[in-house]
Amino acid sequence: MLWRKDNEIPEPEITLWLERNGIPKQRYHNLSNNEKVVLGNLLKIPTRPTSPQQRKDLYTRLCLPDLGGRESIDPTDFVPDDKIEEFFTPIAPSETLSEREKY
Repeated sequence: MLWRKDNEIPEPEITLWLERNGIPKQRYHNLSNNEKVVLGNLLKIPTRPTSPQQRKDLYTRLCLPDLGGRESIDPTDFVPDDKIEEFFTPIAPSETLSEREKY
């Protein structure tokens, strides 16, 4: 389960990742269910394969939501693949534990 139905609160790992990357939770809530699954696969189950196109699409929705349109250039064409790969680095287990200890 990637999010809880009660007010769509993301899982703790995803919440920490959003905060670490400075992404407003509203952008997460605007993702489709499929995009939330892809994000969960990238962050919580990194062994699950995701395509480069899935990562680019998700990066666009999270970081560049106001860019683009039907006639525009894909904004991720100018973002190197290794930067997108680095962007989706999961939270380290030690970070997750230290964050949970605060509560």
